[in-house]
Amino acid sequence: MTKNKEKLNLPETLQLEVSEIGNDGEVLARPTEARFAAGGGLFFFHTSRLRPGSFYVLPNSRIRPPLVPGDRFLARISGKKGVYTAKPMVRTAFAQPQAEKQYGVVEKRGGRYFIVSAEKSKHTDMLLDNPGKVRDGDFVSYVSEGARRFKEVRIVRNFGPFNLGKAASMLVLEKYGIPETFDAKVGKELERLPKLDLQGRENLANLPFVTIDGEDSKDFDDAVWAERTPLGFRLGVAIADVAFYVRPGSELDREAYRRGNSVYLPNLTIPMLPEKLSNDLCSLRPKEKRPVIACFMEIDGAGRLRQYDFCRGVIKSAARLTYREVQEALDGRKSENIAPVFKSAVLPLYEAYLVLDRARKKRGALELETTELKIRFDKAGQATAIEKAPHYVSEKIIEEFMIAANVAAAQALAKCRLPVMYRIHDRPQPEKMKDMIPFLEELKMKLPDAPALKPAHFNRIMEKCREKNLSSGIDDLVLRMQSQAQYSPDNIGHFGLGLKDYAHFTSPIRRYADLLIHRALIRCKNFPGGGALENGATHEQFVETGEHLGVTERRAASAEREMTARYISAYLKPSVGQVYEVCVSGLTTAGIFVRIEDWGAEGLIPMNSLPNDKYTLSENRCLLSASKLGLEFSFGEKIRAMLTEATPVSGGLIFKYIDDDSGLNYADKGSGRLPKTKKSVKKNNKAEKRRKRGKKCAKS
Repeated sequence: MTKNKEKLNLPETLQLEVSEIGNDGEVLARPTEARFAAGGGLFFFHTSRLRPGSFYVLPNSRIRPPLVPGDRFLARISGKKGVYTAKPMVRTAFAQPQAEKQYGVVEKRGGRYFIVSAEKSKHTDMLLDNPGKVRDGDFVSYVSEGARRFKEVRIVRNFGPFNLGKAASMLVLEKYGIPETFDAKVGKELERLPKLDLQGRENLANLPFVTIDGEDSKDFDDAVWAERTPLGFRLGVAIADVAFYVRPGSELDREAYRRGNSVYLPNLTIPMLPEKLSNDLCSLRPKEKRPVIACFMEIDGAGRLRQYDFCRGVIKSAARLTYREVQEALDGRKSENIAPVFKSAVLPLYEAYLVLDRARKKRGALELETTELKIRFDKAGQATAIEKAPHYVSEKIIEEFMIAANVAAAQALAKCRLPVMYRIHDRPQPEKMKDMIPFLEELKMKLPDAPALKPAHFNRIMEKCREKNLSSGIDDLVLRMQSQAQYSPDNIGHFGLGLKDYAHFTSPIRRYADLLIHRALIRCKNFPGGGALENGATHEQFVETGEHLGVTERRAASAEREMTARYISAYLKPSVGQVYEVCVSGLTTAGIFVRIEDWGAEGLIPMNSLPNDKYTLSENRCLLSASKLGLEFSFGEKIRAMLTEATPVSGGLIFKYIDDDSGLNYADKGSGRLPKTKKSVKKNNKAEKRRKRGKKCAKS
């Protein structure tokens, strides 16, 4: 514990140096002068909760970029009664640049050791002068230090022999700063969790709630129920009462905040909460009583939300169902598991969904056709199949019920004088809209200015593009134009869903934002049982928390993409030399990014592998054209390409272009010189259309 100001003889201002980032996002710092550091303890850049006996470094938005380890800053010291604060005034020194940590696989060639980078963007192999205990095939993290010509490679961590199981997963977790295990303090706290008292909770066990999830799911955090009413339907969405067990300020809370969300890799799940909670106490298992916070909603025949209410109760799930199982039952093939609850539980859910779906279409929510992959593994953890995940109506049932409950939670909390963690989605930025110009001109359509822009406008564009077969990549283009969804206490609505009020309420097991909503509801509704939002929670704290959750959300998505790419690359490696129909998904000066649509596998046609010519990339990066050959590549266009490289270490795929229209095979261009066939390539109608569209693109 820090001594008081008088005993430390602290001045009014003090220079501090950031030492590390704490578990809750605090910036830990120490005094730079030894006489103060010796008796002074740690200084905290406070974000979420007080720590008695500590100096608190208050946020200062004027210090940009944010403080990082090694930064020095001058702070004003103030306070009384043993509680003191340090207000940053000015940064006095930036941290010394650190060598960037990289990742790769050790390869032994002719008695020498090299490191092959696991990064797609890095192609230079590094010579390892001092291999130490590493062996051929080991997956490692390393840093390269020294002058450009005399780089010294130093091994930081050895993950063991390269494989797409444990080693690759550990690497990804370290790379993105995702915690691998739970702290020992969390384990001790799990041993003394509060005992559940069902008294004072509403008994909902008589209602036929059911859970509907994927076949591999182990944490069931939501259950649904519906019944007909004279005016429409009454819906029930029961969510696991995580807030009862994870109290504000506890070690579980600190760890959940640090993680932000669960991370789902193809072969591994890193939960936000320990399995004792996520897969046991908070999992809505069938035939077992479980505590919940339930939302009951009244919707009319048009799918409009008329009334809603929340309660803290207990349910007993009637059945654990899967998406496939429900879909088959709706198609007339009922399993033994679903047959007893189909009429009482499943059919009302489906009928209510039809009403909600019509309402969704009427308000014009964004309708994107996305591809989700399903990777199947054998017992050894090797990928045996990669296929498109089926799209079930049963998934849409759950989606619409969750959206309805999220809207109700946002509207309920908006009426309380509490900070609310909304899920917001802004309109597309005007500068991103330029990429749509060629398609709009082709369709003879216009988009309104930003204030009047609605998701329905994009839906009509995508529908017309599909009808005319103008671009198979229109969904990707529309998606890339959208703003990033965020967590924020400032409610600007959700553009993509076409909703004014929206918050994440339905997944507190795997998202910290949802847990905050539960705590706010407990305080707002005065539910007994504890776990309410802390007194004194501020708008500023919620802003910082929202930014933190955005970071954890993005890192989880990046880790998942990287591991998925590795599995796809390993799966396709035996197919090197095969020709695929691919879709142009991006155009850059480095080459053409393409996607195998059946799998969503993305790779690159390098610029230096294209026929020798002068290539011009349009301003909006929607057209790449060759000046002499007449070759033109447009965004979303389908072309043929040969897979030439598949590198599981990095997840990279390399292709070569094949032009079937002209009869030229550029996959075997040899030296890269111009083909010794015709001096000019006659353009067919398809190429001519691309050329015209390209001119429009270049003008925009």
